[in-house]
Amino acid sequence: MQFIRKIAIMGLPLATALVSATAAYADPCLSLSSCAQQQVQQGVENTRNAVKTDTNQFSSNLKNARQSAQDQAKARWNNASDATRQKWEAQRNKVTNAEQNAKDKWNNASDETRKKWEAQRDSVTNVGKNAQNKWNNAGQNAKNAWKSQKDRINSDWKDATTVPQL
Repeated sequence: MQFIRKIAIMGLPLATALVSATAAYADPCLSLSSCAQQQVQQGVENTRNAVKTDTNQFSSNLKNARQSAQDQAKARWNNASDATRQKWEAQRNKVTNAEQNAKDKWNNASDETRKKWEAQRDSVTNVGKNAQNKWNNAGQNAKNAWKSQKDRINSDWKDATTVPQL
């Protein structure tokens, strides 16, 4: 009897420790809904971490690419000859002074050239108005033909972009 008492006294704390350790490492999903909720939370957390990591890598890659491009440009400039540098500066000035160059070109153009440029500008500017006038002045047969062509194109587009049902 005393032997059983000794085993009980020594075994009870050991059994309690084993049970508590097992409970601590047990699956926290006590029900199906709590398990699903935990999986969703874990999925959201994993996604958040993945997006954060991808964003950090992307911004780091952009920063590195910008720095690399700057370094390459500086190296090209430093290694270029004076003639090449003057050529690059002339190209830069040409782009920088584009507005002034256009004004000078306009001011120095003849009246005939200006009228030609204005006609080209107006033809591009009035495309919508010209189409509307063409529609308004067209006969009913032409309008019906245009509508049927539009409907056919829309139908073809719909057929081409629709996935057939199996």
